[in-house]
Amino acid sequence: MPIPPLSIVVALAIALTALAGAETTWQFAARATFRHRPAVRVGAASAALLAAAISAVVACLHLAGRLGIEQLWFRAPAFYVAAAMLVFAFAAWFRFVGGPLLRFGIPAAGLAVVALAAIAIRADGRSTPLPMLLPSLRRAAPELTWTTLSGRQGSIYDLKGKVVLVNFWATWCGPCRHELPMLSAMQARYADRGLVVVYLSLEDRDVVEPFLRTRPLIGTTARLDHAADYYQAGKFFPITYLLSRDGSVEKRWSGRPTEQWLADSIEEQL
Repeated sequence: MPIPPLSIVVALAIALTALAGAETTWQFAARATFRHRPAVRVGAASAALLAAAISAVVACLHLAGRLGIEQLWFRAPAFYVAAAMLVFAFAAWFRFVGGPLLRFGIPAAGLAVVALAAIAIRADGRSTPLPMLLPSLRRAAPELTWTTLSGRQGSIYDLKGKVVLVNFWATWCGPCRHELPMLSAMQARYADRGLVVVYLSLEDRDVVEPFLRTRPLIGTTARLDHAADYYQAGKFFPITYLLSRDGSVEKRWSGRPTEQWLADSIEEQL
């Protein structure tokens, strides 16, 4: 179970405190004098809105993959905590605020801001591919074939019975160059236990070979022949898939994970 970053723990603690404060303030409003009651209710509503805003930001960070591969929403307990707190905060807001314009207008405006921010983030061309933000659901790996630099043809089906890590990379890709040495180290560490790392490039051999002479990799380096659309090959770099011994896709990600997370993920399949 991934441990959330300290900043997320602090943010959720603040949101929980705000939510508890909102409820306490609302209960106090019933005992306040008529003259002070409106101000007390505004304070309760404001605290609920703060809790909702913080919870929404935390949930969106997990949904968008901005906290790293290890903290994607379906892997992170903190996401579900934030989502539950967001529901409670909205329920409190609708209970505290009576006027329909404020009751529905402010949440609607907040959702509009989130939607616009999401569109802006997705439009920058550097965002994580959408399929990478979803669980693989242990789908059987579809067709994938390649030709090694030595001229041998290979297929993903030939490696059934092995734990396979398939990495799509390019020589010009900075994140790829950052990730490749770690993948090579994993191949060296777990080769005798059944791990096979396959590095697939779409570039020509006369481009790849000079690169590998200065940055040698342990594993199978090859040029992609054919990949099913599922793999998103050539659309984003780097993209990596971890397959179990029965040929199902256990995990997929874009970008460099932490070494510990990757090692743990591989060992789960060995």
